[in-house]
Amino acid sequence: MPPIKGRYKYEVPYRSQSLQHSKFDPGSGLAYTEVAFRSTPMCADWVWKTRGMTTEIAMYRSPGPGCSTLRNMAIRKACLSMTDLIPDSFEGVEWQIGQQLWSRIVAQEIDSLYAWKVFAAAYPREGDKSLRRRYQIIRKPNMALGDYIKPLVSLSFQWIAFLTLSNITCSRHDLINVSKLTNIGALTIGHGVEAPDVGLEDSVVRAWGRAATENGAFSRLRVFACRAQRAITSQVFDYLSQFPSLTMFVVEDCNIGSQDKPYAKAQGFKYRSGKDLSEFLVSGGATNSSWDSVLHAYFQLGSGLRDAIPNGDSVEGGNIPHVLHFSLGGAPPDAEVDSVGSRSMRCFYRCKSHSEGRQHLPTTEKRPPTNPHPSQPLSKKIAMKISSGRDPVDLMMEFWF
Repeated sequence: MPPIKGRYKYEVPYRSQSLQHSKFDPGSGLAYTEVAFRSTPMCADWVWKTRGMTTEIAMYRSPGPGCSTLRNMAIRKACLSMTDLIPDSFEGVEWQIGQQLWSRIVAQEIDSLYAWKVFAAAYPREGDKSLRRRYQIIRKPNMALGDYIKPLVSLSFQWIAFLTLSNITCSRHDLINVSKLTNIGALTIGHGVEAPDVGLEDSVVRAWGRAATENGAFSRLRVFACRAQRAITSQVFDYLSQFPSLTMFVVEDCNIGSQDKPYAKAQGFKYRSGKDLSEFLVSGGATNSSWDSVLHAYFQLGSGLRDAIPNGDSVEGGNIPHVLHFSLGGAPPDAEVDSVGSRSMRCFYRCKSHSEGRQHLPTTEKRPPTNPHPSQPLSKKIAMKISSGRDPVDLMMEFWF
């Protein structure tokens, strides 16, 4: 069936799929066919969606006396034309002016993902917190996984993507094609990911490793986390060694643990769990036990270990201050981690040397004071930590630079 054209410029066309069922009506004795139509979007409409509307901007009238200033008129016109702007539109425009426009866009809640990408590309080294870190959550996906990944790609690494998948069903082919997200910095395969029945398997990680070796994929990936993925085995360590920037392999509620330390050690990975892991995350800047905070702590710690990886300097690109968090699936990205249970979180970190004397990790003296109650979960340990008063985003970016 040919695509249906939209009536407006950015209206999303849909592709219809019909399901036919032959039925029989015992009352009348007649047979009939029941047809149900299901439509799926043919393009990424979520890239343009916003909470706010431009109606208020279009209907604005100056309270007087006199007309509006040229600055306010220019800002309103730019807001109305946001879908037509590209990064080159801001060539020669200083951040002091661009910040005024971005602040108005955020205040009007018309900061779509497209608008964020334009400003992130136009001002790669500038921006406030709302520009440096972007959150995008799709709780009920209705498109193929590859259609969600395409808008996240930045071939010139103008931003780093943190991708979290949970409670979705996708094809094995789509899962393997996550390797096309060249600017991915952290990947989380969470609860309920099925491809199509068993979830993440060793063969998928093997395909990712091959893509990293042959096509230069995952060149910025520092953190790879698996939550409730019990089909993977210790064999994955053979493939993880092919990821050039990977420093942190995190598992939670998986069939990988302390019994796999010999396999991990053979590929240059060391092991942390329990109290030792909690203190490790606190030293990385974790402020609570939410997954978002823990993931950023892992990324920061992984950035500190990048010099310990063979050829680590060659895989570090430019200075990337912008981070795009993209969560696909029903589970919220801030689902708390299990730090004390029987299937608690475990971390395998990668170092250049296999000897304990050469590991590039924060020493015991540099860590915050140890919690006197080791049985307490991570959230309670972090709550007892004296706050340094620094933004975790700033801490993370120090390691990125």
